[in-house]
Amino acid sequence: MSQNLIKPSTQDVIVRSNREFASLKPEADANVRKRTLQMLHSSHAAELHSMINVFTKGSYVCPHIHWVEKEDGNLIKKGESFVALEGEGKIVLFDEEGTIERVIVMTDKEQTMVWIPAGVWHTVVSLTPYFIVFENKTGPWTEGGDKRFHTGFPAEGETLGDEIVKLWESL
Repeated sequence: MSQNLIKPSTQDVIVRSNREFASLKPEADANVRKRTLQMLHSSHAAELHSMINVFTKGSYVCPHIHWVEKEDGNLIKKGESFVALEGEGKIVLFDEEGTIERVIVMTDKEQTMVWIPAGVWHTVVSLTPYFIVFENKTGPWTEGGDKRFHTGFPAEGETLGDEIVKLWESL
C-alpha cells in the first residue's frame, strides 16, 4: 500500500436524514438566493462532489451547463445527478437557444433520480415550500470554472427571474 494514501476512518462516514434536512431549511429561507447547499465532500478540490441542496419555492436558478472552456483552451465537461429527498420539483431542460425541450418532475415519494450529461442546459424549480435533493458531480470546483450560464435568461438576482420561475412552475 502506498504511503501517500490516507485511509479514511469510519469516523469520516457522513450520515444525513430528515433531521439534518430540517435544520437546513432556515438557512435556505434566510439566503437571498432562496436556497442553501451542504457539502458532503471534504473540499472544493475533491474529485467527487456530493451535496445536499435545499431549494425554496420561488428560488431562481439561471439555466446553465457544466461545459466550460478555460483560458488555456481546455474544456471542463461535467455531468451531474440529482435524487429527490424531500418535496417536489422539476428539472427543466433547454436547447442552445433556450427553448424548453423537456420537463422532468421529481418527487421524494417516487425517489426520482435524474442524470444530466455534460453540456445539457438545465435548471431546478421547487414546487413545494422546500425541494431537497442529493446532488453528485465531478470536481474540482472553481469560481467561474464549473458552469456557464445561458445568456438568454436573466442573471440570478435580477427581478425578471421571479416571473420566469412562475412560468416554469406552471409547466
